Amino acid sequence: MWHGCISELLGSTSMPALVGAVLTFCVLAAMTRSLLFYFSGPLSKVPGPFLNSFSNIPLFYNIIRGTYYEYSIKLHTQYGDLVRIGCDHVSLSNASELRRILATHSFRKGANYERSMFDKPSVFSTTDADLNRTRRRQLGSLYSMASIRAMEDLVLEHGVLSLIKSWDGALATSKTHESKTATVSYYYGFHGIGFDVIGILGFGQSFNVISQGDTTMADAIHGMMTLLALFGRLPVTRKMRWAFPRLFAAKDYVATIGTRAIESRKSFVKKNGKPPCIDILQKLIDARDPETGQAIDMPSLVSETAALLVAGTDTTSNTMSWTMMHLLHYPQAYQRLCSDIRKAFPDHLTPIRYEEARARLPYLTAVISESMRLNPTVAGYLPRRLPAANDGGGSGVDLCGYFIPSDSAAATTEICLAFAASHRCSTTWPNPHVFDPERFLGPDAEANAKNMLAFSSGARMCMGRNLAWVEMYTTLANLLRRYDFRLPANAPYGPHRLRNGIPEEIPGTAFVTGGPKFPKRDCLVEISLAAC
Repeated sequence: MWHGCISELLGSTSMPALVGAVLTFCVLAAMTRSLLFYFSGPLSKVPGPFLNSFSNIPLFYNIIRGTYYEYSIKLHTQYGDLVRIGCDHVSLSNASELRRILATHSFRKGANYERSMFDKPSVFSTTDADLNRTRRRQLGSLYSMASIRAMEDLVLEHGVLSLIKSWDGALATSKTHESKTATVSYYYGFHGIGFDVIGILGFGQSFNVISQGDTTMADAIHGMMTLLALFGRLPVTRKMRWAFPRLFAAKDYVATIGTRAIESRKSFVKKNGKPPCIDILQKLIDARDPETGQAIDMPSLVSETAALLVAGTDTTSNTMSWTMMHLLHYPQAYQRLCSDIRKAFPDHLTPIRYEEARARLPYLTAVISESMRLNPTVAGYLPRRLPAANDGGGSGVDLCGYFIPSDSAAATTEICLAFAASHRCSTTWPNPHVFDPERFLGPDAEANAKNMLAFSSGARMCMGRNLAWVEMYTTLANLLRRYDFRLPANAPYGPHRLRNGIPEEIPGTAFVTGGPKFPKRDCLVEISLAAC
């Protein structure tokens, strides 16, 4: 019957006319759908660009380019605390509402996390609240401040003291030895600290990145994060190794590090009867499922070790890179901090330790906090699902005066957590784009600290925050006491390059973690020994 009808239609209608009719129908259908989404869809009252009301293309485009954080800042500046950022996505920047969502596992991580880099999820990527809780119980003791403080000598030895040895060597062999200066990359220096410290604390041995001057690991992490963004929004790319050979090679490189470490550790235990130490890797190998008693399988171990490399290095290292950039762009802040450090700790032969730096250098705390405000290292696309009815979600959620329904029409709606936009909200932060550490020293310091979400909040609070603080305090305090820093004469960014009267930041990207986009070009600095 249908065959006859189609034949009759084709026989009575010219092909160009038929094609034109079909195209017209498709255009009208798309326009109708757009109008329905815009005027009567479940998110129709949420402000935002017209295109976003029926298309996710602008959102996905910015995610894949690593510019989502810039895009979200722009939209929230124009439209307010809640913005329609896609046909089924809203973006949230209100700090108190963000804390409400992060306080519970009811707002599960979005579908993007299910398209993870590896075959099994990690503690950071899993959407399973029970798995997240289990991993946190299994690893939590190693991330406690007491545990990190007990390992502070290792953090110093394989961290800032190792970098000082490397940079002193650069000064000794520099072509500008007469002027006693050397050009180094603070980005790769800080990433070297991150990898070597997580190597010794997490894998039982340093990766020796600093001593070898190797940039491979830092570049591999950057490539893997780029690939993760592609996997999340374009799942088909998982089968397109031929199209992205460099990015897949970066993923394989990181996976190989974890695989070799696991196999080496298991071999050591089999031969010697016990592990060389109880570190993060050993905790993962020894962990058992609380219900089945089963050990963590190899694919899950690889995923966890890869996550450890990213979370334990890229976050802290990028934060220190942004902090150094801001100090170089704001000379008054740099001079004040150096003066404070050198006055409080004049003995260059004794390393500055975490507890004494935290107690005696309030301006250093303020500088780090302000840097994390302007450049939260986790600034990428962070979607959350609306709670299901059986999770206490009821029929929807009120956010910033807008009701976001959970009924079938909005079943796929996701809330994007816009940390970067929250940290640049002008109603919370006067002159939000200006680097001003005084925000964290004055009468509003406590309230401002509460509105900081650099380490997330609530149920998903960053497990590694204690290690991060110890690394940042010891690294920055010791380096700024020992060296004078200045930008090279041909530096493309600095106090000389202003936008709207504010020093322009070097370009950045954020897929999950965010850091400088062109570190080999933009993160060079000239160092010289500070006068004792």
